[in-house]
Amino acid sequence: MIEIFDISYAEVEIIRDLWEKNRRYHEDSSEYLKKSYSTIKFDERIKVFSSYSEDKIKISVVKEKEKYIGYCISIIDGNKGELGTLHVDEAKRGNGIGKKLVEKHIEWMNGEKCCEIGVTVSQENNLAIGFYKKLGLYPNTLYMQMK
Repeated sequence: MIEIFDISYAEVEIIRDLWEKNRRYHEDSSEYLKKSYSTIKFDERIKVFSSYSEDKIKISVVKEKEKYIGYCISIIDGNKGELGTLHVDEAKRGNGIGKKLVEKHIEWMNGEKCCEIGVTVSQENNLAIGFYKKLGLYPNTLYMQMK
């Protein structure tokens, strides 16, 4: 049985292993920025979210039996909502878990009257781009970065 529920920022350590899998996925699949992904640290990345008040951050986790298999973190900044980071264990993908997480977070952002909802996706991550397009999110700008 799969459970999806929210946790507080104080409990974010729960997702450390999943976050690390997500980082490694990006590092392994990046053609241009492998080194950039290799230097990102969980504590530093997660600390960014600590500046948001409890009502402006949503952290959802997915648990199957006793194992965490997915998470999504979103924030609201002013009237803009952003899907900050999403990961579903590779063996569990294709079962609608990611879709349920994103829909839950979009529903929350809509309920908070966000005028704009978005996500930043690596240009190289065609699977994620296709996934988000199916959920109604489309490319707007392309940020380019030196290696």
